[in-house]
Amino acid sequence: MSERPTSSASAPRWHAAMVADPLGPTDGGVVALIAADGRHWAWVPESGQLRALPRLGRGSDAVAPLVVAGGGAVLIEVEALLTDDGTPMLERRFSEGIFRLDLSDLSTARLPFEPHDGWEWCHELAASPDGAMVAVAEEWRPDEFYDISRQFGPGRFLERVRATAGIPRWFALHLVDVRAGTSTAILTQPTAMPGSSEDRPVHWSPDGALIALSTMSAVPGVPMTVVIDASTGDPRHTIDGARLVGSLAWHPDSGRLLLDRRGRIVEHRLDTGGERPLPPLPGAGSETRRPEPPGNGHHRVLGYADEERLFTVTHRATTMTLTRLVPGSDQVEPVARWSGSTDMYPRLTAMPPGFWG
Repeated sequence: MSERPTSSASAPRWHAAMVADPLGPTDGGVVALIAADGRHWAWVPESGQLRALPRLGRGSDAVAPLVVAGGGAVLIEVEALLTDDGTPMLERRFSEGIFRLDLSDLSTARLPFEPHDGWEWCHELAASPDGAMVAVAEEWRPDEFYDISRQFGPGRFLERVRATAGIPRWFALHLVDVRAGTSTAILTQPTAMPGSSEDRPVHWSPDGALIALSTMSAVPGVPMTVVIDASTGDPRHTIDGARLVGSLAWHPDSGRLLLDRRGRIVEHRLDTGGERPLPPLPGAGSETRRPEPPGNGHHRVLGYADEERLFTVTHRATTMTLTRLVPGSDQVEPVARWSGSTDMYPRLTAMPPGFWG
């Protein structure tokens, strides 16, 4: 059972348990999505509960979900596993499309984005502040990879790897206009996105003018962040050796980014290129990405709460606590707490000023 927020001298606290009831049309706005227990759950502050996202498509679970800024809608990509006609023992992943789930009435609308099919693909989403545009970062293997792969049966995995090792991944950034019903690729190149289940590699700036992307450079294994003009696709800034951090990497002023540089979290200023390391979180002893606080938990940075405070999350056993940095200090205070699973991955959305108190 859940509890309503209780007053305290510090921050408001919510306690919520996993609930089986699906998300309802009157549950209110959503500010976080939690991947846990094989499902995606939405945190609804008005009820203080986690509610399961409804299943769409052919019953397969949603992938790459994203809350639209303001919490009034959720973007959900639906995938399916289908038997391959040429190799019946194998299954191929297909994207059935990206849908916008309106939380006011739970109606859905498919975005006009047609993805590449195949075995290996990945999509990451970012919505503009007004929700009218969606940036879709797409990574895929070319048809050549599939044509070669299907020549090897399930017992010849290593042979397939060797045969396809030299075929590059491709990356494209698509701008989807929800109102006009159009989709345009503004950037295409042979590269890949950094692999992480915790960070989002594409972020739209709070003022709607810029999009920040995390990709891999031509040198294998070296991340880079590119900031492009959202209207033209022209690059504005290139930051080598660093990738975007968390769900809210942009500062509210649209001039600073949170980056992971070789395990250290830094704040990067776009106007000067200067960087400052994040202050050590409690129990860290350094500026590392996963400092160890007392109690065998670990902090992870999720992004900016507002002008001063920083969101973090702490895992401890099967409990996850959403925290924020107290302004002017290196201490954190709790905002919400969930219980459920050890494999929980949270993603947050931007909310109106003053929402977090």
